[in-house]
Amino acid sequence: MTSNKDGLTPLIEKICTISTIGLFLTGVQICNRIYRMRSTGDISGFPFVATMVNCTLWLLYGYVGNNSTIVIVNFIGASLELIYALFYLQYTPDRNSFMRLIAMAAAFLATVAFYLLYIVSDRATASLHAGVVASVATVIMFGSPLASLKEVVQKQSTESLSLPLCFANLVVPAEWVLYGILINDKFVQVPNFLGAILGLIQVFLFYKYPRQSGLVPKATNLGTI
Repeated sequence: MTSNKDGLTPLIEKICTISTIGLFLTGVQICNRIYRMRSTGDISGFPFVATMVNCTLWLLYGYVGNNSTIVIVNFIGASLELIYALFYLQYTPDRNSFMRLIAMAAAFLATVAFYLLYIVSDRATASLHAGVVASVATVIMFGSPLASLKEVVQKQSTESLSLPLCFANLVVPAEWVLYGILINDKFVQVPNFLGAILGLIQVFLFYKYPRQSGLVPKATNLGTI
């Protein structure tokens, strides 16, 4: 049983890595839309910053916990989201507010990193604290599309959602749940299980409220582990 588990883990690591990076790359489509409009329009830059924060927290968790898979995935994710945020900054009419948001995110991450790397005396405690903070951030981020889902139910229309993205928001967290089980990591299992449930709800809404037109959908999530 153990050998089968050990043999499966590297495969799931690769699947999680590739699919999660693919989910992070959905931000390119949003940036392309901003570039074509030469304006951010009604597109919010908050998801870029929130995902960057989330990825950086998981990057810290992977570092103190010595998990290279989590480090690699979230280093790429944090880098991409930073690029998206800086791109957004070039086109937003409210540059000062968005710069303040980025500055607050950077200050928060610097504080967490300093605490984990220099204040906490041992890696086990640092890993525990990093896992708690990263898990809470992930649950909050997974909960952010709930407002959109409420709108879908009220209007009985899924025009504002993207089916491929919602399906990815179901599959990718489910993969990380399996990975969390394989490495016996509750911090990976629990928030991603909640994310998979949210993704399932999103996909179900497409069945309940079939799309009637080809309006441009909003992103419901930009990815996370």
